[in-house]
Amino acid sequence: MLPKGKVDPELEKLRREVDGPPNLDTLVLNIQKATTQIHASYLFEHSGKSTLQKLCLLLSSTATGKTYNGWQEFAAYMGLTMEQIRCIDYDFKGLQDPTYYVLLAYVQHGEATIDKILSALQKMQRFDVINRIKDDISDLVEAISQTTSTDESSMLRPESVPRAPLVLTPIKIIQENTQKDSDDSGHITQDNLQKTKQLYGCIVMLTFADDGFENAQHIAKVLRAKQPRIGVLILQEQNNYVYSRAEEFIDDCFKQVNFIIPILTQGYMERINNPKKIYIEDQNKLDAKYIKYIYSLLRYEYVRNQCINTRVRYCTPLKYYLHQLKIAHA
Repeated sequence: MLPKGKVDPELEKLRREVDGPPNLDTLVLNIQKATTQIHASYLFEHSGKSTLQKLCLLLSSTATGKTYNGWQEFAAYMGLTMEQIRCIDYDFKGLQDPTYYVLLAYVQHGEATIDKILSALQKMQRFDVINRIKDDISDLVEAISQTTSTDESSMLRPESVPRAPLVLTPIKIIQENTQKDSDDSGHITQDNLQKTKQLYGCIVMLTFADDGFENAQHIAKVLRAKQPRIGVLILQEQNNYVYSRAEEFIDDCFKQVNFIIPILTQGYMERINNPKKIYIEDQNKLDAKYIKYIYSLLRYEYVRNQCINTRVRYCTPLKYYLHQLKIAHA
């Protein structure tokens, strides 16, 4: 052991050989300068998936507290409204990562550049995140520069921007080229809206939990037998479209159907009254899985229409009605 005040030369040599911590303020400035004209939708391309994954992992895994800000604060810095943040927290549980939806909402804006993400992380004092993604962003910038002709005066963006769910899409953005298909059995798929209107006098969407499945089948059978014909949308019957692009398909359908019919069973009420609970048993039952998402669309439309309901027609099965009546008189 060395006497007090003496320096171990071997230890000092090792200290001099080890690089010190990076100057993150300078690092952020350099990254911002390199990404000020790069649209953040590149994060959803193959070259940006590594950065996207780390952002989601590091922000969504952090509980908000005195030390760290989590994904909710990140969402606020990225310009999402409190209603949109609550929608992600309550209605999108189990569908995707919360930070994923925050970034998906952000990239819908034309001026959504990557440097603003760094600015938000800097304001949140999340230099730990910046330090973990710095190399991935450098690789992303390098990949973009190799495939795209750079021009400092113009925005670099991929050929397409991934679509966000309706409630996370800015109101000023008009969704175009929505399509639907229809077949002779009365199941609504994707095709031109005019064609759909010619085939059906009315189109309805059913939304229900697993305990409302039999009621949904009965309602669909009755409606499809009507004249003029009534088209009925049940998600499980359109599983190919739902599995490939769930929110986009549901948004398109929701905007174009004439009526939405929630089947108010006990299972349905439990799911909308327990927004943060994830029901594992619903993962392979598409109508049950997306109850909360469709319910969020209903609420969004209701508020946007100044609390006037024009399309929702609730259905209460007799069994559930009698159950509620029994509770009320207990």
